[in-house]
Amino acid sequence: MRETFVIAKREFLERVRTKWFVAMTILGPVLMVALILIPALLAGRGGTGAKVDIIDQTGKVAPLLSVNLQKLGDWKITVVDPATTDEAELAKVRHKQLNGFIRVPADGLAKGSTIYRGDNATNQVVQGLLHEAVPIAIIAARGVPLDKLDTPSVRAFHTTGETAGESGAGTFLLGYIIAFILYMVITLYGINVMRSVVTEKASRVVELMVAATKPRSMMSGKILGVGGVGLAQVAVWFLFGGIALAYRTAILKALGAGADAASALPSLDALQVVTIVAFFILGYLFYSTLYAAIGATVSSEQDSQQAQMPVTMFLVIGMVSMTAITGDPRGSTSAIMTLVPFWSPMLMPLRYILGGASPAEVALSLGILVVSILVIARAAAKIYRVGILMYGKRPGFAELVRWLRY
Repeated sequence: MRETFVIAKREFLERVRTKWFVAMTILGPVLMVALILIPALLAGRGGTGAKVDIIDQTGKVAPLLSVNLQKLGDWKITVVDPATTDEAELAKVRHKQLNGFIRVPADGLAKGSTIYRGDNATNQVVQGLLHEAVPIAIIAARGVPLDKLDTPSVRAFHTTGETAGESGAGTFLLGYIIAFILYMVITLYGINVMRSVVTEKASRVVELMVAATKPRSMMSGKILGVGGVGLAQVAVWFLFGGIALAYRTAILKALGAGADAASALPSLDALQVVTIVAFFILGYLFYSTLYAAIGATVSSEQDSQQAQMPVTMFLVIGMVSMTAITGDPRGSTSAIMTLVPFWSPMLMPLRYILGGASPAEVALSLGILVVSILVIARAAAKIYRVGILMYGKRPGFAELVRWLRY
């Protein structure tokens, strides 16, 4: 037992005395609070204060529904002429005069589905409010208790006014899956670059490589080589995903699902696919250069686990903040977050799929990301060329600054 405690004491003290352990012990609670508070603050954006028109063809539901929505979600409601067309309302949504509109059909008190079309239909708060407020209003307008066999139905379609829209839940799910895939692949292969650097540095193989090539070429080769693997993998995933979306009706029919299930799955056009691939490539280059620089500053795998946490936390904050995009794709918060290079690789494709970003905004985000990559790559190369031959001593912030000045 004495020998066990001696070894345990040594292992414990060796780790807690490192600068990275101290830094992450201090920053960890701050980052954890940020992970909890930021999504909570952004989750409800777009769910309250929405501007919505009601087209009530029954003549009985609108007053009750207006009160319910104003009470539950503080929505700004306007009851318009029942003869108002969808095209007229879509034009208002397109010009950002409205967030959306609700159409209660003439048979809405019987079995007709109430339809919501809006630019915030992917917002889970909005969907929850609609599924709570609309049935209550219809049941009250009927004047009879709810019959379990005749539950009022509500359908939400996401649109920015350009088209009639697609299923809000389906669009949200598709965008969320794509953003998660981008997050997962960027993280996985970025960390692989760092581990490759640490492994070669620990085994002294890097000393032989430095004698044969330049450090900048070594770093670039690692990034491109590992990135090629990631790109090939993502290409296979999107190929099969594209085939599944293209033939979703036949596939779902073969599985016994109806036509409604196929219509709930939105499709991706060629420009959206190109946007996703472009942000994946640039996002990977951005984060892999950061991870390569981190790998050059540490001497072991255990040090790299602590050193990579700040960078990984930026990725995680972007991931858990997706509610800001799905809640209000055309809002100012979404616009700002999708321009920040730490988050744009995941969030801008999501926002573009939801129709919240114009091609000009996508181009601006790509431009900022490219400039950021050039700046980060230059700094990372300077850290890399010095750090790969540094052993034992862990550099502090002041020493890293000196490396950048070499």
